[in-house]
Amino acid sequence: MVELAEDASGREIELALGQQVAIRLPENRTTGFQWDLESSGKPVCVLVNDAVEGQAGAPGQGATHLWKFRAAQPGQGTIALAYRRPWERQAAPAQTFTVRVRVPR
Repeated sequence: MVELAEDASGREIELALGQQVAIRLPENRTTGFQWDLESSGKPVCVLVNDAVEGQAGAPGQGATHLWKFRAAQPGQGTIALAYRRPWERQAAPAQTFTVRVRVPR
């Protein structure tokens, strides 16, 4: 499994068919901000898991948002995430994360 964090944004990765990539990004839902999946890399990638870890803590305590994707077919796709408040969908996100995925034949 390929593990990615904030510093991987803007990169291109190569996955073998069937290989998984995990993306972990910090999130603090108590401020209203959360990561929103804008593009899952379809049809090259398939979303396998979408979860928030470490949410049960004191108010104001951050958590980690975890996504897992599996390379489902050869080609290229883009995984894109936006950090924003759900009620501010028309506003520019406070932060973005994008990774290009290439799955060779």
